[in-house]
Amino acid sequence: MIIVMAFVELLIALLVTGAFSPILFLFVGPFLIPPIVLVGILLWRPRPWAHLAAGIGISYLFILFLPFVIAGLANPSNPYEYAGTVLGLLSVAWALPAGVLAFLRGRKGRPQLSPREGWHSWQGVYSVGVALLAIGAALTSAAAWSYAASHPSTGVDFEPQASVTLTTENFMFSPSALTVARQTLTEIVITNRDGTLHTFTYELGGKLYTHDLVPYTTTRVLVFFDAAGTIPFWCIPHRDSGMTGEMTVA
Repeated sequence: MIIVMAFVELLIALLVTGAFSPILFLFVGPFLIPPIVLVGILLWRPRPWAHLAAGIGISYLFILFLPFVIAGLANPSNPYEYAGTVLGLLSVAWALPAGVLAFLRGRKGRPQLSPREGWHSWQGVYSVGVALLAIGAALTSAAAWSYAASHPSTGVDFEPQASVTLTTENFMFSPSALTVARQTLTEIVITNRDGTLHTFTYELGGKLYTHDLVPYTTTRVLVFFDAAGTIPFWCIPHRDSGMTGEMTVA
């Protein structure tokens, strides 16, 4: 029963991570085929090996996407990505131990625990404890996001001489190429339309400048470039996914 619950919880985690957008399922859909098949076999014929295979099948998805998992845990102020990652780890913490223990019980010829017996065992206490930790982490993330959204950056001491707009949507900068006038105080108005925390990051003169883009909010960044040239910018958590752009100082 815990393994089936872990599979359902994995689907919920993916839905939350993608900010309830079906686009993520188009990407991870093929990777869901093994756990779907193995959980189906477990429900059809609950043999010891089926428990172990289903537990591994549910867990491998988050192991496969470990770099994205680490990036999600690094941004607790993003309620969707962080909470979804925590829920995904919860599915691993449920499925893998349950699969291994059920396999070992079957190999020893011992009957599997009923749902009621399982929840009263030490394994049930462990499962409830891990779930409470995950809920606490998700609530902490939601509180951090709420605080960040209710305390946006306020006014500046300088009046910008020019303004350009930038949007983050579907893990892309739009437009990906900006033109900024040389020796002109320019305001870059960035609207994050994703349910994921992004950053607007660039390097100039050997120094890294980065600004958090809270989900569904607008951030204003003032820049002043003294020399003409090309300055790349990117999102730190999603740079490897191609979320990059370029500023041309002319």
